[in-house]
Amino acid sequence: MEQPIIDSSMSYEEMLLQNPNMEAPQDVLEELESRDIIYYGYDGKVHLGQIVMHKKAIEDVVLFFEEAYTLQFPIKSVIPIADKKYVWDDEVSCNDNNSSGYNFRYIAGTTKMSNHARGLAFDINPVQNPYIKYNENQEELWRAPKDAIYDVSIPGTLFAGHPLVELLKSKGWKWGGDWKNEGGPVDYQHFEKSI
Repeated sequence: MEQPIIDSSMSYEEMLLQNPNMEAPQDVLEELESRDIIYYGYDGKVHLGQIVMHKKAIEDVVLFFEEAYTLQFPIKSVIPIADKKYVWDDEVSCNDNNSSGYNFRYIAGTTKMSNHARGLAFDINPVQNPYIKYNENQEELWRAPKDAIYDVSIPGTLFAGHPLVELLKSKGWKWGGDWKNEGGPVDYQHFEKSI
């Protein structure tokens, strides 16, 4: 294998720096693990990034990235949200098309904890796989990232029946692309698991 381009080389302590706006309790931090991840970038070269996830979810996530590498499924970057580029800001990370897992935060627009807050969710290529909110008439209200276009012919896009989607669903994960859009969201980038 060629020498990978380093996208992230944070220490574990750096990856778990507290969100200054919302500190995680110690019991949450103790359930987390990080892994180095190898993937193909959109430049066709091998990259190395890092992801932080719950200890009971990390092996499935590693398997996902191993399969993505085998399929040469392109991924823009995999950088923990604590990185100084993002400073725990999900919107900044998504706009940069960054794939990430653990993020101690609420679900956008609510005061309910996200599954990302325990490392039980991760997002892949948000620009190719946007979060789209609909009203009850199935009219789009907004999307994030705002300029994202969902087109299954574009490399790095997830869709129903995609081998990576099927792999995680076989391991008990839910994919946000399966969510109903009647007055709610469809989240093509998002995978989550209950433990």
